[in-house]
Amino acid sequence: MIYIIDDDRNVRDGYMMLLKSAGFKCSSFESAEEFLKNYNAGENLPGMNGCSLLELIRENNMHLPVIIITAYDEQATRTSAKNYGAIAYLRKPVDGTALIDVIRYKSDISLSPNNNSQIINRSTL
Repeated sequence: MIYIIDDDRNVRDGYMMLLKSAGFKCSSFESAEEFLKNYNAGENLPGMNGCSLLELIRENNMHLPVIIITAYDEQATRTSAKNYGAIAYLRKPVDGTALIDVIRYKSDISLSPNNNSQIINRSTL
């Protein structure tokens, strides 16, 4: 399952269509808070950005591979993403084929409908 988190509905819908057309199961959330509420992760920090969510995921021992996608590329954000174990850091706009390739390569996600792998795609920081 791939979890898409972005505050822009059009972006969420676009990623959903792209990834579903590639055979992946997807679910989307408007915010990190909505995702955490759905998965009972304990904490809920209003206005949480992608790296903050990644940090919380690691602190709660949620073993999810995470790809950070951002329109605001900054050295501090890249460093945080790397330090908290993001499997990839991509800048918008993201080429759809490249995103699918990263998901398949970094996460060994197959097109199998029984696949239980999980990725969070946090598109806004």
